[in-house]
Amino acid sequence: MRKTLYLHIGHFKTGTTAIQQFLHLNPRLLKRNDLAYAETKREYFKHSDLAFSLYQAAGVQELMHGYAKQETPEQVWAAVFDELRRSRQSGMIVSTEELIRLACFPQAVETLKQIVAAAPDVDIKVIAYLRAPESHLRSWYNQLVKMGCKTPSYNAAISQKIEPVHYDYGLALRPWISMFGAEAISLRPYNNESRKDYALFDDFLSIFGIKRPNRGVSLFSEDPNPRMAEEGVEVARILQNVNAARWVVKSTQDRFITFSKGEQVEDLYGKGDGFDQVRGRTLAGLDQLALELPEFSETLAQLRADLPEPNEKASEDGWLLAGFLLAELNTLRKSINKQNFAFEKRFEVLEAQLASKKSKPS
Repeated sequence: MRKTLYLHIGHFKTGTTAIQQFLHLNPRLLKRNDLAYAETKREYFKHSDLAFSLYQAAGVQELMHGYAKQETPEQVWAAVFDELRRSRQSGMIVSTEELIRLACFPQAVETLKQIVAAAPDVDIKVIAYLRAPESHLRSWYNQLVKMGCKTPSYNAAISQKIEPVHYDYGLALRPWISMFGAEAISLRPYNNESRKDYALFDDFLSIFGIKRPNRGVSLFSEDPNPRMAEEGVEVARILQNVNAARWVVKSTQDRFITFSKGEQVEDLYGKGDGFDQVRGRTLAGLDQLALELPEFSETLAQLRADLPEPNEKASEDGWLLAGFLLAELNTLRKSINKQNFAFEKRFEVLEAQLASKKSKPS
């Protein structure tokens, strides 16, 4: 029996964590439909080693989240292939949104090509969810700050820092189309409707022709990856960039959110122009996908309607000033704490000396 490995590669901020938890919680549903969710290399419901082993071998340093395992990518992928071959099911799913970064690292692409070529008995299909670029970039920026990454302002982060797979979807899918062909790609839209009434799970299951039963399925009610409150993102980002303690970041952020609500701040994020190159690459990537994946033209047309937009310059300038003031306040806080500690030590010495004098007989 020929086997198929399904690679769910994200994108980031498209409900990947929720899908992973759903698959982890419902092995019986998968088994009844001749599928399995890979146990090999599964940690925290996902299979990030498949990506990180490739990137580590390629010398990638950014956003590796402390990964330092000794296994080669060949060993990691071989272990997954072996589980699939031993499985009684004909199909097996692995999931990690880290794989969507593959196109940024040509050496990793070449390594994966060699790994796949060494497993000709395994068919591979790719599942990718894409979110409208503007919505995706806002959410990814929020995630970077939430993770505690040192992050520049929104405009600088998008145009200079983040990996282009976050707005050039053509680039993001290029290695997968090249390796496995357009016919192996299942492209799915992610939007606000995906978050309602388990619609995302229903859509994912529909890829395999599965209808979610009304009973016997484990679901969860809480968002497994909640978004940071938008009002406090810039406060958290700036304080993190000056190495403020985590409790300082959290408490200051909470106070700012309360203050903002009291002042009825409705929109901290204006829009303007300046993203011509980013928008150009976004459109070019979507145009490329329209040629290579014509059956998904309707989905791609929806993505074109919401292109990346920069913040207004006034907003950026305001946050630069706020960043300076917050940095100054944090420096002052550290200085006062240091002085207070020194004063306390001196008082302790003086009190000990006074107590010693009083205890001596006259």
